[in-house]
Amino acid sequence: MLCQIPDISKGIISLFASGRISALDYRTKLQPAIKSYRQDWGQVCLYIEADVLLEGWDMQSLSGVGEVQLPAFDALVFVGGPDWVGNAVRLLGPFVSGEIAWFPLEHKQDAVSWICKRSHTA
Repeated sequence: MLCQIPDISKGIISLFASGRISALDYRTKLQPAIKSYRQDWGQVCLYIEADVLLEGWDMQSLSGVGEVQLPAFDALVFVGGPDWVGNAVRLLGPFVSGEIAWFPLEHKQDAVSWICKRSHTA
C-alpha cells in the first residue's frame, strides 16, 4: 500500500509505504502526484517513509508489464522500512538519474533535511 501523507515541505511529494505496493497504488497515487508536482514545481522530489511491514512491490506494479520502471525524479529519499530497503536503495543508486538516499527511521530528521536541500522550492 502506498498513500500520500502531508508534505514534509512545500513541493516535496510525501508518501507512506507498507505491505505490498501494487499497480493500482502506482497509477492512482504516484503517477498523478509526479505529474502534478512536475507541472506545479518544475521538479519531482520524493520522500517515502516505510514501516517494517513493507514487503516490496508486485512485479507488475510499476510498469504494468512485469518489469520495474521507476518514474523520472530529481531526488528521492527513503526512510525506514525493513533491513533490506537500505541495501536496495544503495544498489539502485547507480541506475537512476536523480539523487537517491536511504536513512533509518531514527534519522528521519536527517532525511527531511537531505531532501529539502535538493528541492529548489524549500
